[in-house]
Amino acid sequence: MAEDSTPGAAEAVLATVLAECRQLAAWVVAQRGADLRTLEAGLLERGHALLRGLLGAVLAGAPAAAAPVPAVCPACGGPAERLGARAKTLHLTLGDVPLARQCGYCPACRQTWAPLDRQLGVDQSGRSPRLVEAIALLGTELPFAPAADRLAQLCGVRVGASQVQAVTEAAGRTLAAQQAAEAARAFAPGARPPALPPVERATPWVIVALDGVLVPHQDGHREVRTGAVAAVRPQDLAAAWPPVPWRYVVHPGDVATFGQFLCLEAHRQGGGQAVRVIVLGDGAHWIWHLAAEHFPDAVHIVDYWHANEHLWAAGRALFGEGDARVAPWVAAAGKRLREGAVQDLLAAWGEATPKQAEAFAAELTYFQNQAPRMAYDQYEAAGYPIGSGAVESANRHVVGVRVKQAGMRWTAPGVAGVLALRALLRSARWDQWWATQSPPVPLAA
Repeated sequence: MAEDSTPGAAEAVLATVLAECRQLAAWVVAQRGADLRTLEAGLLERGHALLRGLLGAVLAGAPAAAAPVPAVCPACGGPAERLGARAKTLHLTLGDVPLARQCGYCPACRQTWAPLDRQLGVDQSGRSPRLVEAIALLGTELPFAPAADRLAQLCGVRVGASQVQAVTEAAGRTLAAQQAAEAARAFAPGARPPALPPVERATPWVIVALDGVLVPHQDGHREVRTGAVAAVRPQDLAAAWPPVPWRYVVHPGDVATFGQFLCLEAHRQGGGQAVRVIVLGDGAHWIWHLAAEHFPDAVHIVDYWHANEHLWAAGRALFGEGDARVAPWVAAAGKRLREGAVQDLLAAWGEATPKQAEAFAAELTYFQNQAPRMAYDQYEAAGYPIGSGAVESANRHVVGVRVKQAGMRWTAPGVAGVLALRALLRSARWDQWWATQSPPVPLAA
């Protein structure tokens, strides 16, 4: 029966859109003298209208649109009411498509549903999965109001900035919840290797760089922790092309959870089988606590240029602010530090008589604490990086350019969602993640 009716159904759909095709062809012919901008804009607008009409005609004849709904709730299995045909507007990247379909209602769940909605994978608002992804992508890249403008310019679809915000933040919270569940499985007591994510790459070295950046919230600034992880060959670090394939971890919550996320990312990049894992960071205590917990056998390196900033602070404390001797002292000490002579420097500084004793003592303590991570001569001889520029760059291009613009004040859940998507996008995993989400795309409350 279905096979016999298919040709007839196709003919009916064709008849529905044929008149619009004729109008489109007539318009194109009439515009033969127009410029390409006019032609392209007109074709986009009329072509979308034609495709919407085609889709509406197809869906109107879909079996799920007309068949009575079961008298049983698909969610709880309890008795359900048949509501009959109800109108719904589907929101697509092509524009809006009105549709009538059979609906049911469950008094226990207090939910209305339609078999056709489930078949199509649209959410309660009628947004298509493709439109949800497009909104989230633009909201991940741009402030919400400009994102809404870009959607209108590119697709001709108009939504409000609040809708862009709601969709983007909710999709990001869904991603963050999935990541938290993955970490909970992997770090559960007695968890076995199958609980770990699959390895994406296998190379001799894995680099892990950690840092933090302050982000404006509605109640003040809070630190967001960032990580940059890359699986590399030694020769990759000296090559101009191809670029190092960095993957990013961003977490605005507690340090322990961030450490778990970072550890899982290092595993994805082959950290468990790499010949060498190299951890880079500044002098923050939390960085080296995480490094000791999750990467105890790695090479731990304090960013050389961060150490150099402390040399400047030590020089100013030694000679006084603005003293002409500070710059040459810092240059000489920086050279010795890079040559691996941190212990010699500490011995000499211990005999100094600084002008600002308390400040100089604080810098002396810093170098004493970080000395085991300052064997820069050995690191460079082995070809290891001595700078954490990758994660400092991530603070800007993953975090800062999106969530630290003028006037921005975030809620904790909102910024968590946006930053989860930012890290996903900058890690070149956007398409991969969205392809795994069963429609309708889950949007966390």
